[in-house]
Amino acid sequence: MSSARTKRLVASFFLTAAVVITPMAVAAPASASQGSDCYAMAKALGYRVGPKVAGACGFPAEQSSFSKPWVTPHPGCMKHLENAGISNWNHRFVICSKA
Repeated sequence: MSSARTKRLVASFFLTAAVVITPMAVAAPASASQGSDCYAMAKALGYRVGPKVAGACGFPAEQSSFSKPWVTPHPGCMKHLENAGISNWNHRFVICSKA
């Protein structure tokens, strides 16, 4: 195998690896930001952010689709916040929509 051909093969390998790895590296901070939005919303509504709220914020909000162009809270998040003592349904809805 020639040296030029080997260089092209190695270059194409690294290019393919970069194309695969870059979206994963970029998507990770967005997930963390959404969780912190959930905590911030709970705090802004006057709730103490502890392990129960952190557990609720671990559930992702269900993203919109073509037929449902909005974000809906995850039922598990809603239930966790209810068990944590947040009885106001509207507050739970808003907090979980930020997860």
